[in-house]
Amino acid sequence: MHDSADQGVPVPPTDRSAGAGVFPGERSATAHSFATRLADFAPELPEPVWKSLFLQTSGHILAGQAVLQGADSMGHDLSTVDADHYPDLPSAEVLAQIRRQAPDSPELKFAHLLSFMRDINADTLAIAAGAMRHLRSFAVPSEPEGTGALDIADLSAHLLEDGLLLPSLQGTGHHTIPPVMKALLRRLYDDRDRHSESRSRRALGASAAEWLKAPASYHSEGFDEALLQVAEAGEWSALTDLWAHRGHALMIDHFDATLEAFSNVPEAQAQNSAVLAEALGDCLQVDEVRRRLRSSDGLTVLNEVNFEHSAVPTLDSQMERIKDGDFTVDDILIMAIASMRRQKVLGQSDQGLQVARAAQELINDSRHFQSAPSRLCEARFHLEYGITTMFVGDLTGSVQLLRRSIIITELASASSPYLLLPAHAYSALAYAMLGNGPSSDAHLGHFDELKDQTRFGSPHTLTAYSLARMIRAMDGLDLDAASRHSARLTDPSLGHHSWLGVVQYRSLLGILRSDVGIEGKRLQQIIDTNRSSLPADGLLLDTLQLMLVCLHLAQGQTHLAQNVLLDAETESPYIVLARAQLHLTIGEHGTAAHLANRVLSEKSLDLHARASARAVQAASLLGKGELVEADSAFVDALEYCRIAASLIPVSIVPKPLRDQLIERSSSAAEWDLLAPVFASESGATDGATDGAIGGPDGRGAGERVRHRLLGLGETLRIRDGHTLLSPSQRQLLALLDTQSSVSAIAAELHLVEGTVKNKLSNLYARLGVRNRRDALARGYEYGYLPTER
Repeated sequence: MHDSADQGVPVPPTDRSAGAGVFPGERSATAHSFATRLADFAPELPEPVWKSLFLQTSGHILAGQAVLQGADSMGHDLSTVDADHYPDLPSAEVLAQIRRQAPDSPELKFAHLLSFMRDINADTLAIAAGAMRHLRSFAVPSEPEGTGALDIADLSAHLLEDGLLLPSLQGTGHHTIPPVMKALLRRLYDDRDRHSESRSRRALGASAAEWLKAPASYHSEGFDEALLQVAEAGEWSALTDLWAHRGHALMIDHFDATLEAFSNVPEAQAQNSAVLAEALGDCLQVDEVRRRLRSSDGLTVLNEVNFEHSAVPTLDSQMERIKDGDFTVDDILIMAIASMRRQKVLGQSDQGLQVARAAQELINDSRHFQSAPSRLCEARFHLEYGITTMFVGDLTGSVQLLRRSIIITELASASSPYLLLPAHAYSALAYAMLGNGPSSDAHLGHFDELKDQTRFGSPHTLTAYSLARMIRAMDGLDLDAASRHSARLTDPSLGHHSWLGVVQYRSLLGILRSDVGIEGKRLQQIIDTNRSSLPADGLLLDTLQLMLVCLHLAQGQTHLAQNVLLDAETESPYIVLARAQLHLTIGEHGTAAHLANRVLSEKSLDLHARASARAVQAASLLGKGELVEADSAFVDALEYCRIAASLIPVSIVPKPLRDQLIERSSSAAEWDLLAPVFASESGATDGATDGAIGGPDGRGAGERVRHRLLGLGETLRIRDGHTLLSPSQRQLLALLDTQSSVSAIAAELHLVEGTVKNKLSNLYARLGVRNRRDALARGYEYGYLPTER
């Protein structure tokens, strides 16, 4: 650890006379006797100065003499010097005298080590005792003259008896060293070994690094001091291991010490370790927020920070170094996490998935790595992987990855709310979006319990939690609670689709409240802006288009709903469901029922979509007059709603048909089975119970569910008789409005006039009119033609 050329020759222990203290020279018991003994050096000093000097030296005469003579040699009157600067004054002459008289005892060497510690308690005493073996040139007798081996209690007892350790005001069991004495102790061995100070710091750092490995040290009082000693000694491998196994939990549990220790990591070290680069960058980011908030409370600051890991390199930029073996498995996981976050911010979560898969391939290649990843880094990787998977619309894959993150975190010794809180929040959101209400509620309950215990939650985590709560409130048709949760959500920027779910479910809330407003234009703008970066599999785009169709149908804008579906590039179950809803609203019940059957034939369909398709099927059958079949389909839809714990599927049906289905099924047992699902729904989470459905033992609960559904306003407006036109027919209608003659239309379409006349006849028949004037009037009525020029 040290260069042997710098170690010198150990000095044999100096015998002490009976009653001699640890520190050489006499010691006074009171400030008055202290001043009397030193009166020859400063006869005119005021009493407050004597008292201050007495406290700073704990009454040691030689220490006081060193300060007085040093001040005199510098031409200072001690009464004009601030007490904080007394440790800067000891004279070289007295220091030499102290060195000559200083016994080379274990107690004094122990005090020398403690002088490099800021806080002294049982834990830091143990660190210093462990560091003594690293001093090398300072020989420590294992059995001082006439005594047995000294343990830590003996060492500290000697120091307390001699006044080198004084009780601290910080609390019971804490001690400090008087400032002047601390300065003298640090320089005590300088004449024997000019490297003693750096040697002592390194010795403490090595011992502290070893001590930090013990799990019990994490929650001990001395952890902060040990962390600072490790950083000061430059034990970077120890800091790397600590961050890899504890991560951001360090900031929660040891806020100030973590920021101070990791903010001082040299840039060269950060370039060689992605783990240290993350620690450095994140601590600097937190420190910046701390200064901006002017707060020293760790949780207050951390609750305002979204860690972007800006100092961590991207995974693809380090591939050559990875192949050369320059990075550990933990480094690769940290780089993958940072890369996924950056891609998410750019609205390119699908590329983030590619990064995650590449990282998995790398760490599974045993040729490059001999060690396994830390549990914490592995759990964090799966957490970020699960969140990224959610943003591309793969909710089933997301919940599996998030579940693995939770399991790994709970198994790890460093189980931390920093991971469990977001994992539960995003799991709750994914299940809510999948239509699995019971699982969502379970994760929301775990989140609430952890949040109450820790008072911690990052902005992104709270957004996921609030959105999940909003969805679950809408599932129970508690629209007031849903509005409260919606108000806590921040609008996402147009170029960032990480939180498209916010706009999507605010649109749903507008439909349920019959207050759509500008949600349709906002959602259309979001889709158009992000279309090029939405994942290729189309699932996320399909669900957004489904919601946009519902928004237009809620406003009776059938032609706009048809426009969305004409632009749809797939025939996914969600697009087919949207087509079924469109045909249902215009009274084409047979087509709607057929399309609903297509959706129900899909095997990999979430419960929410299946319940919605069954409800549309029931309404379509009712419209066709097939009452028995409609009643059976609606009861089946209620059963799906019970499993999904959501009333939304039966809500997104035109009100006249919905109310008939509810009245016709009033005696069905499914209502009383459905109601208990919502007995402790979202109203209770806000400290109220009026939002809950149900009563004691579920008695009368089914009637309350029906009452709530019957009181719900129109969600999809019926436009009976509205005719859907093909794209070519809409083009012909637009030309009919702008061109004066058949020949002009034929020229525009590059067709012969006879063909145009046949097409016009088909258009008139489709619209149910006989002439051009009535066709244009119907076009304006249906919204196919603009009302403003």
